[in-house]
Amino acid sequence: MKIFAYTVILMSVVMLSCKKIYTPQLTSVSTNFLAIDGPIISGDSTFIRLSRTTRLTDTTQNKAELKAIVAIENDQNTLYPLTEKGAGLYVLGITNFDVSRKYRLDIKTSNGKIYQSDFVPMKTTGPIDSVYFEPKDSNHIQFYLDAHDPTNKTRYYRWDYKETWRYTSLLKYQFYYNNGVVSNLTSADPDISTCYRTALSNEVFVGSSALLANDVITKQQLGGVDNSEKIVRGYVLQVRQYALTKEGFEYYQNLKTNTEQLGSLFDSQSSILKGNIHCITNPAEMVIGFISLSTVTSKQVNLSYAQIPIRFTNLYGTLEWFKGHFYNSFTPFKPEPGNCEVKSIPELPAATFKTRADAILSSGNNILFDEDLSYPATSYTYFYAPKECVDCRATGGTTTKPSYFPF
Repeated sequence: MKIFAYTVILMSVVMLSCKKIYTPQLTSVSTNFLAIDGPIISGDSTFIRLSRTTRLTDTTQNKAELKAIVAIENDQNTLYPLTEKGAGLYVLGITNFDVSRKYRLDIKTSNGKIYQSDFVPMKTTGPIDSVYFEPKDSNHIQFYLDAHDPTNKTRYYRWDYKETWRYTSLLKYQFYYNNGVVSNLTSADPDISTCYRTALSNEVFVGSSALLANDVITKQQLGGVDNSEKIVRGYVLQVRQYALTKEGFEYYQNLKTNTEQLGSLFDSQSSILKGNIHCITNPAEMVIGFISLSTVTSKQVNLSYAQIPIRFTNLYGTLEWFKGHFYNSFTPFKPEPGNCEVKSIPELPAATFKTRADAILSSGNNILFDEDLSYPATSYTYFYAPKECVDCRATGGTTTKPSYFPF
């Protein structure tokens, strides 16, 4: 589920001339409006995120709304309470809503204010027929989607997606260090060189068949993948499709337009995002968000490196001398200069080794391998590298393989 961050942005225009820089004075702009994100889902879990708008200059951009009472209510006054999970997230477990009823979202914030959405119908979403890709250029593929509703009742659609990929750290380690003792890794030790990472779509994808005789969506553009670590060791795209009302489609279409235009002084003024949520306590207060209710359909695409018609550039940097010892082969990673520099700690004398190793390795650096650099063989020199080059978790991944990941 994609969480859109709503921020009230204060734009200061700096005009450059040959004489001086002009910075106009900005008037005060109200912020701290309640923003509600997330659809109500029938047949699956519902995730609603509450936050407050902030200024672009504020140090905290994601200001979660905590300790609210949130519930879904139908037009016969039946309530479905959501559970607060932290960081502004409120969750309702798998629930099947009645297609003959209408529903709204009720919110009571910790300061006692009451917010309600309009009642909305429960819509059934048609199936996704296929998700496929086409090469955009030699370094990029673009995903597309075909869908239809045989009942001709969906007409207005929204999509989001989650992508998951497997990757490896640039370097592999063979030892671990504890209190002056270097030990060989065993099969029982965790593998921190292979990780899995996920990302949510960060664009608004909407489409409509309202002007067509049949409820058919053809070649709806989604996101894409470029020449990066995502494509090398397995890539999974999970697309979700939601049915919208006409009003919901228009809201997300405006959101898409505003998002795409943001940042240019020469674009037309962004339209006000008028959703279907209101402050009952203070009707004049602005509220951001739109509540819709539908079933969700999904489609998963699994791609191996061999199936993708683009190739990454082999970016090993300048560490070729060590490649045979510890490189994770086929790793599309380009370290910044000095970031993955390999350094050494001589084993002898023992006291010096322990002192240096304690200082160096306690910060997360990992021993990669050892080499007997003396003659005759009397001691070893251990080579180490920074944690972010050896431990894949340091770049945001997890070593736990998702159950849906087939590679």
